[in-house]
Amino acid sequence: EEEEEEDDEEFVEVDSSGKSKEKPKPKKGKKVDKRVTPTGKLKRLSDEKILKLWRKKCPELADLWDLDDDVTTWEGLSFEEGGEPGKRRLTHIELDDCGISGALPDEIAGFDHLQVLALDGNEITEVPAAIGALASMEQCYLSNNLLETVPPELGDCVSLETLWLNGNQLKKIPKEIGNLVALETLDLSDNQLETLPKELANLDLLEQLDIYNNAFTKMPKALAPDGDMEEEGCNIVREEP
Repeated sequence: EEEEEEDDEEFVEVDSSGKSKEKPKPKKGKKVDKRVTPTGKLKRLSDEKILKLWRKKCPELADLWDLDDDVTTWEGLSFEEGGEPGKRRLTHIELDDCGISGALPDEIAGFDHLQVLALDGNEITEVPAAIGALASMEQCYLSNNLLETVPPELGDCVSLETLWLNGNQLKKIPKEIGNLVALETLDLSDNQLETLPKELANLDLLEQLDIYNNAFTKMPKALAPDGDMEEEGCNIVREEP
């Protein structure tokens, strides 16, 4: 009698000991949300202690801020008036041209009363996703740094009225910037942008949009010359003043 042909689908490859050569399939589990958010530990810390953590991670701030001095007297910082010593709330960070380099730390998300973040003219390479926790921030200045991207979570800073990202190396702007419903001024000039997200047309309060000195190859119709945004009163600056 003829032997029946063996069905290859019923077999698996094994080594000489009989162990399967196939790699085990990973077990399925719940998807993990990898977005960075302030930890419970950060929320329990005072702003002054968070500043000390930031100082420890940043050599430039270690040179600028003396631990022997009262934190509320450190250069470039403003706090709410009153409050208990050691528990005063930070409202302004103004550290332009201080040589701050590398990535901003996640600790920055702990300043939940911060209104102004001004870090122009440094060598910052990365902004953490945790910045999206700064719901009270009204002004954010990150111009003339070394940023190649900004996180989508920046679009969670719904109190933002002014955002400067000019003078970086940005090739793309996240569409979530279109969620900044209070935004009035947006500076994207002097970057490497090839287009803009159409969601910027959702910024009904936007009065000034600077986009000159980029590498545009296409533009959403609403942002094009004589498009809806200009007709609705937004001043789109396409040529360097």
